[in-house]
Amino acid sequence: MRDIERLLAVLSIGGSLLAGLWGNPAWFLVLAMALGGYLLREDRALRRQISDRAWPSEGFARFTFNTNLYFCVRQIGIGALVFALAGSLKTILGL
Repeated sequence: MRDIERLLAVLSIGGSLLAGLWGNPAWFLVLAMALGGYLLREDRALRRQISDRAWPSEGFARFTFNTNLYFCVRQIGIGALVFALAGSLKTILGL
């Protein structure tokens, strides 16, 4: 896992925790936009490096895009779980 992915993972979990405690579901729009921007930026950077090279390079770009897409979807799912747990914890503890 690269440093940017570690940072995004920590920020998405921390943000979901805080948003869950505040009860603010608009956080998921911010999270989806940030992860979508990361996904597009990484894909464009890789495709710029590949340019018009052979077909296997295009296959690698697709593989990398799918790997990054899985990371983004996983982070949104984990964020939703943390959001729900934080909201439930707030309700149980009466915070």
